[in-house]
Amino acid sequence: MSVATTYAEALYEAAEGQGAVADVARDLRLLREAVTDNEDVARVLFNPEVDTRVKKDAIDALSGRLSPLALNFANVLLDRGRLEELPEIVDAFERRVGEAEGRIPVEVITAVPLTDDLRRRIAERVHEETGRTPDITETVDPDIIAGLVLRVGGVMIDNSVRGRLEGLRRAIDQPDQAPAGVS
Repeated sequence: MSVATTYAEALYEAAEGQGAVADVARDLRLLREAVTDNEDVARVLFNPEVDTRVKKDAIDALSGRLSPLALNFANVLLDRGRLEELPEIVDAFERRVGEAEGRIPVEVITAVPLTDDLRRRIAERVHEETGRTPDITETVDPDIIAGLVLRVGGVMIDNSVRGRLEGLRRAIDQPDQAPAGVS
């Protein structure tokens, strides 16, 4: 388990215990935006030469917008020198919330934008296979030439022309290796 996942799980349990998961999720997104979108804030918070008290004062300036739990969590990260890992922790927290709500992250990479029909069919198939509601993110990457690359949870399915060409190239380079899906 990664450090980000450990912190996210601990925060999720605390937030769930207080009935504040949605509030904490919102606050974490605000905090992530504050530390990643504002160069002045980032310069203060991520500078090892700046005293922790000054950093806490900077975080406290956000206290009008953050719940006490999120504010305390940010201070814990500061105390432990982990604030720079906030973006990864927020991502892990959002994955944990999605998991608890029966959702699964699905990334679809295609050479051209998905049609509504294909998006619907992918969502239906993922739901059939996992029993969970897919959270689909789409990326267009013309380099895959055609087909698609699908990441469902931690599983990747590469059904792109680029993937097949790379498999064929590996088979040519290493004759005893037969590429998957190429005959």
